[in-house]
Amino acid sequence: MKAIVVPGVTDLNKGDQALVWESHRMAMDTKLFDEVSILSLGDTQEEYELLCSQSKDKGFKIIKNILKHPRRGKHPKNSVIGEGFLYLLFQIFNALSDLFSRSLLLKVCSNKFLTNLLFSKETSSTVNEFRNTDVIFVKGGGFIHAHGEKSAPYVMWFFLFYLKLGLKLNKKVVFLPNSYGPFDGLTVKYQIKKTLKKLDLVLARENISSDRLGELLNKKIQVLPDLGFYLKSSDKEIGAEILKEHGFSNHDKIVGITIRPWRFPGKNNPEELYEKYINSVKDLALHVHQKGYKVAFFNQSLGPNAHEDDRNAIRYLMSKFDENEASKFVWVNENFNCEDLKSIYSNLYFFIGTRFHSVIFSMTALVPSIAIGYGGNKAKGIMSDFQLDEFVIQIEDVTTNDLVSRFDKGISQYDFIKSRLEEKIVLLEQKRKETIELIKSTVCPK
Repeated sequence: MKAIVVPGVTDLNKGDQALVWESHRMAMDTKLFDEVSILSLGDTQEEYELLCSQSKDKGFKIIKNILKHPRRGKHPKNSVIGEGFLYLLFQIFNALSDLFSRSLLLKVCSNKFLTNLLFSKETSSTVNEFRNTDVIFVKGGGFIHAHGEKSAPYVMWFFLFYLKLGLKLNKKVVFLPNSYGPFDGLTVKYQIKKTLKKLDLVLARENISSDRLGELLNKKIQVLPDLGFYLKSSDKEIGAEILKEHGFSNHDKIVGITIRPWRFPGKNNPEELYEKYINSVKDLALHVHQKGYKVAFFNQSLGPNAHEDDRNAIRYLMSKFDENEASKFVWVNENFNCEDLKSIYSNLYFFIGTRFHSVIFSMTALVPSIAIGYGGNKAKGIMSDFQLDEFVIQIEDVTTNDLVSRFDKGISQYDFIKSRLEEKIVLLEQKRKETIELIKSTVCPK
């Protein structure tokens, strides 16, 4: 049998990269499939290379994506928090064009003659890959959520497109453990309910999402761990050597930090909230250094756009330090793959992460961590499942006092947190086997 992992690989985002790679590994470990392909992302050749090159180097078979992002590979500068009106119009035009053409494709995709007649050779080729596959796996993650923004109806249609394509072609569709919700916005609940209730298997990665989606679909949603927990890191010595190259020694107690740009969807004061967030992390870094720890900033995601490029947030944060303060911190400004990045994190003493898979990478390496949550229920839900609720805070609620007090508490309860991580992580391999058996019984019921 054959399978395809959707909605696409994003090698610049190391959390998403890990989820796609682990989705592929889990599908292969069922021993049901001779071939598992992954879908590409990237609207231009340059973007395609940036988003897929590390996966190509790992030997994955990559299928060309046929639903472009409305930005069409154009990334205006200075758009970290907001975007200009003309650029917005450009995206609206492209979104409407895609909505028409890809809705038509969903209507005719089961007819090979009409698909070849009405659409490009590239589009027809990808649709043919879907025709010839047996199962569509939706990668783990947390992209089924909306905060009431005006774009919510289109965004949800965009994210559900490949699920609908699989369903139209009568393929089995397995939604691997994800976070779900909130579901605010015009038609959002309707679209999710209409599509997800038809899937063969839908899994949640934490209990909050299971409850939210279960209420919407009126069914029980089984909870199994986020696939990022299963990522196998490179050898620990690789990470240690990288840190050494950046001036750290084996004796340093290093505190890692990830931050990101964030537009605070649904909020009326995004610039003010972003400023508060960045200033709070700045104050935290100074506090951590004063306590005698070394501080290192890491790129968990480098694009493809300004809003998904953590370097923009780190650069802005570093600009807020004076020359003397800035010299106290190290920015490990490189583009590692997810396995090497996890190896680096495994050599840290403590971690404060906004990108949640940076927290997952560190926690599975038994590094006590604080999560700054954004974009739905993922951080709050997973930290709650680890019984570490007091070590997560939502990005819109962040203040200096909140971060400093959580860090100090984390240090004072360091051994307790580490033992809690050890207890939870020892159960992960059994949970992975459980997920594989569930997939097997869904794809090939006895």
